[in-house]
Amino acid sequence: MKQVIYMSHALDETRIAITERGELVEYFADIPDRERLVGSIFLGRVQKIVQGMNAAFIDIGLDQDAFLHFSDVDASLEDHYDTDDDEDSDGVLVSTPLEHLTPVAREALRLAQPKQRTRSKPTFQTKRSGEVVINLQPRQMVLVQVTREAYASKGVRVTTRITLPGRYVVLLPFESVIGVSRKITSPSERRRLRTLARHVLPPGVGCIIRTAAENQTEHELQRDWESLLALWRSIERQLALQNKPGLLYREENIASSVVRDLLTPSVERIIVDSTRLYCTIETYLAETEPELLPRLHFYRGNQPLFEFAGITDQLSLIAARTVPLPSGGSIVFDHTEAMLVVDVNTGRATTDAEQEINALRTNMEAAEAIARQLRLRDVGGIIIVDFIDMKSPKHRQQLLSHMRQLIRRDRAKTVLYSITELGLLQMTRQRVRQNLFEWLTEPCPCCNGIGRINNRSSLLSTLDRWLSNFTKISSERRLILRVHPTIAEYLSEGSISRLVRLMLRHFVRLRIQPDPALSQQHFRIFSPRTGKDITATVTA
Repeated sequence: MKQVIYMSHALDETRIAITERGELVEYFADIPDRERLVGSIFLGRVQKIVQGMNAAFIDIGLDQDAFLHFSDVDASLEDHYDTDDDEDSDGVLVSTPLEHLTPVAREALRLAQPKQRTRSKPTFQTKRSGEVVINLQPRQMVLVQVTREAYASKGVRVTTRITLPGRYVVLLPFESVIGVSRKITSPSERRRLRTLARHVLPPGVGCIIRTAAENQTEHELQRDWESLLALWRSIERQLALQNKPGLLYREENIASSVVRDLLTPSVERIIVDSTRLYCTIETYLAETEPELLPRLHFYRGNQPLFEFAGITDQLSLIAARTVPLPSGGSIVFDHTEAMLVVDVNTGRATTDAEQEINALRTNMEAAEAIARQLRLRDVGGIIIVDFIDMKSPKHRQQLLSHMRQLIRRDRAKTVLYSITELGLLQMTRQRVRQNLFEWLTEPCPCCNGIGRINNRSSLLSTLDRWLSNFTKISSERRLILRVHPTIAEYLSEGSISRLVRLMLRHFVRLRIQPDPALSQQHFRIFSPRTGKDITATVTA
């Protein structure tokens, strides 16, 4: 399905929207004060091993220890490893010692075995290899990568299977396997790509060749490999200077990662409203895929980009509890710590026959809305959908088949189970990050976390967009800003405060007035010349 990617940048916040047929299906946001950790590489120290959970807890320098399940431990930390994929494997890891490495770095890079301790090593059962001994001991230093953001009371999840993604390949520093995307079906092309990989990669280093590598020249592929190898060497150098748990490498900005991972032939256009962002993407495409440069466009309109594209109204549904359906029904989302529950509601019918037909129609509409909202909200974990009861098994099977067809568009791994007699559909969706609702909101301080309000960073971004739009239609440059005292303190923090940055960015003078009567998610702007509230004169 054809897609359009919209990118908007303002005051350290980057917003990215992906639409299909004009409908918003995916949304990403880099918000100040809310850093994303997925893909980041840390030097960690094993704090505790819990054999009963088949897991270890790793100190990576954050407030909460990371969770490492034994299934996420790579082969170099297992006592026994045999591959059953002879075609894609080159053998086991062979590390090459680096000069001037500290003992901490040598241990983290698997160049030195940890000191033997009296307690026995943990074990883990696998279907392929049976019982595997895990070479992890308390206080051991190990290199880990974040695979899932923290959520609720749970810390980040990590793996020792380090991966460095590029446009065409994913580098595996601790694995010697060379894998090729299953979507590349030509046997000769698969052989060509494997041969190139074996020629370029040093011993003990593997890779996964992505679908985008199909039919690419040797020069383009080699440049991607060399770039990733150079990145890995820089991480090794950083590791040599570090002797305690902490960050070694952070995944590149969200705009570049979206272009790298999501720019497929189905993307018709990329529309950007920031000069800096446009130049960054233009440079990236010129180096990797210059033939895609005509798809990149710079937006010069006076109307805000998301408003121009019809995205602003759709964004309001991200945090909405109730989403309307075309036929008059609705779907209701309720989040719990363990799962998401979705209830489907319909209008009234006068007869049993009308009720069955109405239920099927509404359920089919709800399935489309739910599949889109799950992608849009990036919901992970267990999901229970309470569809409207239908007596006909044929109708239940028709609904299930429709839902399975819809989730094929989803990049996240999703598993569906049969619809029960009560109309309940159980499904699981891969959890990588906090869902967007949690990411864009924070617990309300007025109700002990029962409800949620927009976080302060979101309010700052909204105020920034309001000023940007206001200065386009008005020459007035002296304004009075009324906010809750907590927000006033937040805006005034630091030697160069957020308030000062706003004024410099928009060439306005803001006089801040704390107002306890205002909620923490609203602001009011007044004209000192007229004394009138002008907040509603423009939208943000």
